[in-house]
Amino acid sequence: MNAVKRVTAGGILLLLPMTASLSAHRLDEYLQAARLSLARDQITLELDVTPGANIAGRAVALVDRNADGRISPLEAEAYGRLVVGGIHLDVDGRDVPLALSHVEAPSIPEMNDGLGSVRMVAVGSLREPVSAGHHQVYFRNDHRPESAAYLVNALVPANREIAIVGQRRDGQQREIRIDYIVRPGWPVRVAWIVLGLSGLLGLVLVRRVTPARPRARQAHARL
Repeated sequence: MNAVKRVTAGGILLLLPMTASLSAHRLDEYLQAARLSLARDQITLELDVTPGANIAGRAVALVDRNADGRISPLEAEAYGRLVVGGIHLDVDGRDVPLALSHVEAPSIPEMNDGLGSVRMVAVGSLREPVSAGHHQVYFRNDHRPESAAYLVNALVPANREIAIVGQRRDGQQREIRIDYIVRPGWPVRVAWIVLGLSGLLGLVLVRRVTPARPRARQAHARL
């Protein structure tokens, strides 16, 4: 599955600080930049892992398990599962298991130069779509904390029924709590509109059917 491609202008603005940090990370850091995309029935995680040049050898050993000087698709997938396995995700306090859906590895020379990023996408499917109202996503990355530099952000939702109202990170950006609102879907809104129009139409019909009250007869007596 390809990585999520839809990023609105607002989403790009959210990611500008992350992009600046990506280009300036230190040589001894294991940079892990996470982006979360929210939908009613799933959470999609995009994660780029970029080892600095000074620790690239250790990172390469984790990915190139047979030490043949190249990263095979199976090795990249195994590494992606290792990374995703160190991530916790829940919605409203209920665990959401992540399943790796895509991984893309650079060449080993790129990694040794501190320029290669292993890019992966994982999807957490909810047991049932979240209902309308307030909800919270909690994310925590526990992969290689001893040398990691973390970044985490939320993308602007593609679904207009979802609105992010708050993001709270810890000092390391190792974890984040995302508060969001789900508005009623169009079937519910249409139902309320139809109900309102039906009530209005009923009032109109009642007024037309109800006979007018006879006027009180005027007294004809003359003084």
